[in-house]
Amino acid sequence: FPSHDTLTTNIESLLFKQINKPTNYIGNKIVNVYDDKYRINLYCEFEEDQLVKKRICGSYFVKLVNKSKIDIIHSSNKV
Repeated sequence: FPSHDTLTTNIESLLFKQINKPTNYIGNKIVNVYDDKYRINLYCEFEEDQLVKKRICGSYFVKLVNKSKIDIIHSSNKV
């Protein structure tokens, strides 16, 4: 089995093959919900009241079909 870091890096790259990387993207959190289903939260920086903040700018629920394909089951973009 691939390491968790390798798997999450692969899932991130598979997602960005299907969607455009958000403006000001700074990172993600990928959580295995169950079986081969994952929640991917994308984080972006934004400025508010002269402070740089970060927030979730996109959230995806995906199924890992195989090591080279994911299916997006649900998405929510907050940008």
